[in-house]
Amino acid sequence: QNQFARDIVKNNCYLTLGTADGDPWVAPVYYCVDDRYIFYFMSQMDSLHTQHLLKSPTIAFAIFDSHQKEGTGNGIQGKGKAYLLKEEEIDEALKWYHTTFIDLTKDALKNSPYHFFKIIPETFYILDPDEKHVDKRVEVVLT
Repeated sequence: QNQFARDIVKNNCYLTLGTADGDPWVAPVYYCVDDRYIFYFMSQMDSLHTQHLLKSPTIAFAIFDSHQKEGTGNGIQGKGKAYLLKEEEIDEALKWYHTTFIDLTKDALKNSPYHFFKIIPETFYILDPDEKHVDKRVEVVLT
């Protein structure tokens, strides 16, 4: 189960990020992940999910391949905390985050509308592969 969950993380590049500040919101974000399963994503400061995170870092997320056939799919659900990175944390994010969407040099990032965030997961869940006909989640450990 743990390796299956790791494969889901490594074989996808978008997660659905759920935030709330009295007004729940979900947003798909492109992510990269480090070897400790800390997720990195970029967003603009005026996005609703960013505004939520600045007030409350508690999040939920889902990672899945939306092309799976009905009744055969599996994915990860989780919860944790998400934070805007401090300037001294950006070098670590740049070790893991790769994109062709924007220029990731430090000079370009200073003038970019995009800012780095990290998700520190607290729990991961997948559908129990032993319960084929029941939608039952089980906790898995990725690290």
